[in-house]
Amino acid sequence: MAHRVLTVCGLKGGTAKTSTATNLAAWWSAAGQRVLLIDADPNGSATKLHARGEGALLAAGSAVAPIQQAPMAMAKPWDLVVVDTAGGSRDEQRTYAEGSDFVLAPCQPAASSIEQVMDLAEILKATGVPFGVVLTMCDTRRKVDAIKTRQVLERVGLPVLAAQITLLSAWPKAEAAGVAVRDARTDTDRPDAGAVTAWQQVADLATEIETKLQP
Repeated sequence: MAHRVLTVCGLKGGTAKTSTATNLAAWWSAAGQRVLLIDADPNGSATKLHARGEGALLAAGSAVAPIQQAPMAMAKPWDLVVVDTAGGSRDEQRTYAEGSDFVLAPCQPAASSIEQVMDLAEILKATGVPFGVVLTMCDTRRKVDAIKTRQVLERVGLPVLAAQITLLSAWPKAEAAGVAVRDARTDTDRPDAGAVTAWQQVADLATEIETKLQP
């Protein structure tokens, strides 16, 4: 059965792959799509996040499955499959990419992250699968870092998406609670001030990716 498959890839950890994958899945699920979130990380990061929130991450009709259960889970009629990978080897990233309709590569505004995305891009180009880079963890106090990162990546011909994710306290709060970033709350149980902004950034990213996933 054919599904649209979005894979979130990277050669290293710490680039917000899981936060990006889980919140994109949450956004599409909230929008009424049947979403399967596949956790391909041996550490089970997405599965554990979903469990912490007791299933609040995704709306009814969507699900999370570890990679071991993916073949059986994918037999169901999903609208979209989102794959959260671990920072892994070149061969692993190539294999995941080849089974995708679009690959998303998160990148922080940092030299090591830029370098790994450039290396990953060479792997993705060889597969022929469409891909895009999304800037994550962008500090609004240092906007120039994100601007320079975008310029460096575009200068070498990499497709950088217009949407980007900023560094906000809502992200770690949502991850700790196992919920979508829109539901992040402060330590005093008030809605986190950055949750609305963060969720809008997820919406912008999801909308832009949708244009890449059109059949």
